[in-house]
Amino acid sequence: MKVALLAFSVRGAMGQYLEALVPPLSQHLDLSLYVPEHFEGNVPVKVVRFPTGASRAQALRRFLDPRPARTLWQQILTEKPDCLYLFNGEGYPWALWLARWAKKEGVPLFLTLYDPDPHPGNPWEAANALLRRWVVPLATSVHVHSQVFVDKARKLGARHVVVIPHGSFADRFLRHAKPGVQREEDLVLFFGRLEAYKGIDILVKAVLALEGRRRALIAGPGQVPRILRRAMREHPLWFEVHNRYVPDEEAALFFQRASVLVLPYRQATQSSLPLIGAAFGLAVVASAVGAFVEDVPRIGGILVPPNNPQTLAQVLAIAKPKEKGYHNPDLTFQLLARQFVAWLEGGLRR
Repeated sequence: MKVALLAFSVRGAMGQYLEALVPPLSQHLDLSLYVPEHFEGNVPVKVVRFPTGASRAQALRRFLDPRPARTLWQQILTEKPDCLYLFNGEGYPWALWLARWAKKEGVPLFLTLYDPDPHPGNPWEAANALLRRWVVPLATSVHVHSQVFVDKARKLGARHVVVIPHGSFADRFLRHAKPGVQREEDLVLFFGRLEAYKGIDILVKAVLALEGRRRALIAGPGQVPRILRRAMREHPLWFEVHNRYVPDEEAALFFQRASVLVLPYRQATQSSLPLIGAAFGLAVVASAVGAFVEDVPRIGGILVPPNNPQTLAQVLAIAKPKEKGYHNPDLTFQLLARQFVAWLEGGLRR
């Protein structure tokens, strides 16, 4: 089966997901990958890169222009795919045009829906949420990562929904683990892009309430909230902040040093982080939102009510690292790739 796999977002975790999934998928499918030109992953398939612009403003102007979308569609058609798999970006303007062209040409559309609910505080996400309402109903089948999103996908117009869990690419980081790194029993780790919905302010309030019994290592790009800047000035020993892109090697060191991985999100869909933290033996503490409700108990983690720094502080005070890392053989991409193949093949038979 020939599959054209298209991804509009390839930075950070999205790019890591592609690098983990595409190689095992290519063992079962004749796969071509269509990605923005800044995709740096090394995958064993034909890769077609298309320009999107050097800045967010340039990318927005380009994605509002149907002409390069038509060029991309003609490139896809040249390969005569049996289906188009939209890996992400169903809320981009190009996605709507491509979905309509695919329907006109009789090419079945499959898509993975990451965010049935847009992340709050992000205007781009809000705009995407409007457009995806026109794209999702055009899909032959929609994939979500957790049972909690099935009904939401259907409310968006999905005609058929399958659940395939998020796989683990902890090995990407574990390979950089170094011997002799001392785990710091009082250190909790927040890792990832700093966004308002991820509850950095809730974590700061929890650490302040603990009055030095726990320290926070916060690592990732994004805007540092005012409450964190003030806390860093007033209590520099309680907060270690690396406000930048963190390469895999350094991320592995942070996971080795910390004892707890904390995910104090106000809202969430799914994340690769619980499986990564668990693989390093960290205790995982997360808000009871989104797929965390299923994913965190599975790894022996602890769920806390969202928007509740007092409860978060109480749990962080007692959370302890595990004696060994957690690995679920059912969540390897080698096994999950078979579920993706069955999903695509089954959809073509429907």
